[in-house]
Amino acid sequence: MKEDPNWRRKPDSLGGLREEIDRVDEEILSLLIERQAAAHAIGRMKAEQGMDVFDPVREREVLQKLISLSDGNLSGEHTGNIFREIISASRSVQQPLNVAFLGPAGTFTHEAALSLFGHSACFQPAESIEGVFSMVEKDLCRQGIVPIENSCEGSVHTTMDLFCGYDLKVSGEVFLRIRHHLLSLEQNREEIKTVYSHPMAIAQCRSWIMANLPGIPVKEVESTSAAALRASSEKGAAAIGSRLSAQVYDLNTVVENIEDNPDNVTRFLRIGKTDTLPTGKDKTSMLFFLNHKPGALHRALGALAEKGINVSRIESRPAKMKKWEYLFFIDLEGHCLDERLSKAIPELEKQCVFVKRLGSYPAGDGLWK
Repeated sequence: MKEDPNWRRKPDSLGGLREEIDRVDEEILSLLIERQAAAHAIGRMKAEQGMDVFDPVREREVLQKLISLSDGNLSGEHTGNIFREIISASRSVQQPLNVAFLGPAGTFTHEAALSLFGHSACFQPAESIEGVFSMVEKDLCRQGIVPIENSCEGSVHTTMDLFCGYDLKVSGEVFLRIRHHLLSLEQNREEIKTVYSHPMAIAQCRSWIMANLPGIPVKEVESTSAAALRASSEKGAAAIGSRLSAQVYDLNTVVENIEDNPDNVTRFLRIGKTDTLPTGKDKTSMLFFLNHKPGALHRALGALAEKGINVSRIESRPAKMKKWEYLFFIDLEGHCLDERLSKAIPELEKQCVFVKRLGSYPAGDGLWK
């Protein structure tokens, strides 16, 4: 960490340095109040012009600029975390943003939602992934967060299938590193008599459990948050869950990072009803249905390749209309308004029976840790 040379001229006593911190804090607060007033005025202008309060492209630009200005005394990660919450607070004075997520509170989807919207948004838990889609479709929430794929377990097929039946748009993505922790009211591992968690979390920690908790019963529940809730009321019980679950249910983190694979990452999508403008670093998600003929997929992908479009992900799902026929889900680099992609999509449509554009959106920036 770099030392500011100006500090050499400031008080060298602990009390004097604390007074300096207090002065800086008061200055920061004054500037934040000024920022909130400006945000409130912007909110009024947006309302008068019929504009959406939530502007992910603008928020991304602000964060990227501030992160680029950070230095050794304040890392880019910390800068992003701080200003993500400041932006969230500013957005809330313009209009509260209701966000649906796969609940209950403390799930990894909840954590992903916080990473995108900050703590000042109003979060509404849904009992299922379809519940998230339904809440957004019915305008009970303006945005939703759903898991789409995991680096260890593969795609979330429920989410993929729901895009066929709901007319919602993908407007963003976030990648969350999945860290599993052993949570309990107890302080020591030796006091734990039972472990609860979601089947996937148990599977992802199986080797650690066998090596460190031999003979301890491991019981499956519907979610990691449900496990944390059980652990918060049962003596000798522990849950495998997130750090957020520990905070929500007031549990001790007995052992950190017990996952067998440290490179366990889940990708989440933000869904809503509005399109997102290009940022210069975007993705486009689509689904399409092909004729059951030799070379159909080759011709469809060839239409994209001829325009220089990179396919970053493709996966098939059984079509509900006919047996042994498939829908294809595809992620492309670029925005549908970009010149190359705007020319490639009509060529793709010529090769397909059906094409549905799920949305173009800013590509996720690295991992939220």
